[in-house]
Amino acid sequence: MHRMKRDNWVTLGVLAALLVGAMVILYLPQRNKLNEIRSQSASLKTQLEADAKKAAVVPAMVRWIDTMQKRYLGFDRRMPKRKELAAFLREISSILASERLSNQLTKPGNPTREELFHTLPIIMKFQGSYLSLASLLERIDEMERLTRVQKLTIARDPKHEELNIEIQMNIYFTES
Repeated sequence: MHRMKRDNWVTLGVLAALLVGAMVILYLPQRNKLNEIRSQSASLKTQLEADAKKAAVVPAMVRWIDTMQKRYLGFDRRMPKRKELAAFLREISSILASERLSNQLTKPGNPTREELFHTLPIIMKFQGSYLSLASLLERIDEMERLTRVQKLTIARDPKHEELNIEIQMNIYFTES
């Protein structure tokens, strides 16, 4: 009986040694590896959240770029130099003449200096039909040089079938 007790204790000791050995050899390295992976996971999750916040501005930027592209769609036109202004005014006058508009008056104003360019206001007065006016505005819009209509006034002349039209527009040019 004494021998059996001793064998039981030896067996329990061997089992305990195996358990401690397995724990030291298998469990502790695996636990350390698991803790390291959890730490990396937390770090990557934090980085992912930060990147998601940065990426959240991309759709707003895309919408802003689309808006700006639509807004400045016609800004690829050429801005003439000052010496080309006479030709530019002749081109506008020829457009007025070809649209069969009567009582034409073209009056350039005083140029104003902006930061990167100059603006020359022009007032044009004439009489004509609505269709001639629409065609004129379309041809002005199709011009290669940059122009913008600032104000358009249309009044019906009770004595005639034609409209009294006044256009205030700006043309832009550089000094060089």
